[in-house]
Amino acid sequence: MNEITYTLIADGRSDKVFLRIIKWCLDDLYPKLPTKEQYADFRTLRNPPRAGDVLGQIKYAENYYPFDICFYHRDAESNDVKKALSLRSCEIYKCLPDHYQNCVVCIIPVRMMETWLLTDQVAIKAAAGNRNYRENLNLPSINTLEQISGPKDLLHNLLVEATGNKGRRLKNFNVNKAVHWVAENTEDFSALRQLAAFNRFEQDLKRVVDNVIRLKNICV
Repeated sequence: MNEITYTLIADGRSDKVFLRIIKWCLDDLYPKLPTKEQYADFRTLRNPPRAGDVLGQIKYAENYYPFDICFYHRDAESNDVKKALSLRSCEIYKCLPDHYQNCVVCIIPVRMMETWLLTDQVAIKAAAGNRNYRENLNLPSINTLEQISGPKDLLHNLLVEATGNKGRRLKNFNVNKAVHWVAENTEDFSALRQLAAFNRFEQDLKRVVDNVIRLKNICV
């Protein structure tokens, strides 16, 4: 089967949720394109590449998780959207020789991954295990998401609130696992297209996917 295989390299294991967002984008933009996803878990390697070693990580991923497309994640960690995106992109692409330039897609959320999970309160309630929670979670408006300084704390607090539990009943709630389920329960990420960082990501994705489709002569 002539499919496209893609591998995600992420800052941390919790950022594996980007696979869900990548899959949604590919299905939305290329509904007939056969794909296969992989997560580069360097923890299983005897001598893993150093965190932040862009070229080293991509080479290891190519060897252990062969790909047509590599998605490389790095948080912007700044609210200065234009500056953050420009600096992070330059940091990544300047490390890459020519043959990687057209197969690597940068994922650079502002400020961090959780920013992209603050759009769907139905998904947050489901991830908290309480779909019937009746209160409004008061999510921030989409045009303010990239100005939030603590998206991770905000998402965690919303998940705790959505459980409807207090005191001892909260003890068994795994908020980090729930973050993963927010992504899984979000059916539509199109609201993120209002964010500069997501637009940049999707433009890179289309550029690279179109190139791979042409090289592999895949009909879509």
